[in-house]
Amino acid sequence: MTVALVSASSVLASTAASGLGVLALVWPPWWGFVLAVVAVVIGGICVTSFAGPNLAAVGISPDDRLLVRPVGLVRLWALSKGVEVPVSSIVDVGVSPRTDLVRGMPAPGTHLPGVMTAGTFRQLGRGEKDLWMVGRNEQVLVIELTGERYRHLVLGVEDPEAATEALRAALNRER
Repeated sequence: MTVALVSASSVLASTAASGLGVLALVWPPWWGFVLAVVAVVIGGICVTSFAGPNLAAVGISPDDRLLVRPVGLVRLWALSKGVEVPVSSIVDVGVSPRTDLVRGMPAPGTHLPGVMTAGTFRQLGRGEKDLWMVGRNEQVLVIELTGERYRHLVLGVEDPEAATEALRAALNRER
């Protein structure tokens, strides 16, 4: 059995001469796939968020039910088909700065700081669930509910002030 001792300088010289470079990064073959999937997911979230301020469609049906539906890929990121509740279960409607609201823990949901928050978020200690569909909006529409699956609906709509007035008009018509 023969042992060959090779100096570090001869290894570096042979590596540089072969054109491989001094530092070669070797990854397992599946890492490329994982990196590609992560890049596609983050890219999809960013594209959805940057497409516009309207991540949720809000309306009142003729039979006085509040309809909230995710727009586009938000349905995928929020893992939700939306919410349909009676107008009578709405406690309050308002506009709030997005940064003033407490988000909670995603369960399930997507959160990319400063870009998008979508999905169900649990308020720890209180056992309440909130549905978020918010992009890069400064002001968001907040709907407080009672006796429903979600306690709050936090929605990124194009004009939260107009949506608030329309929902309040529907509430006054109902009561």
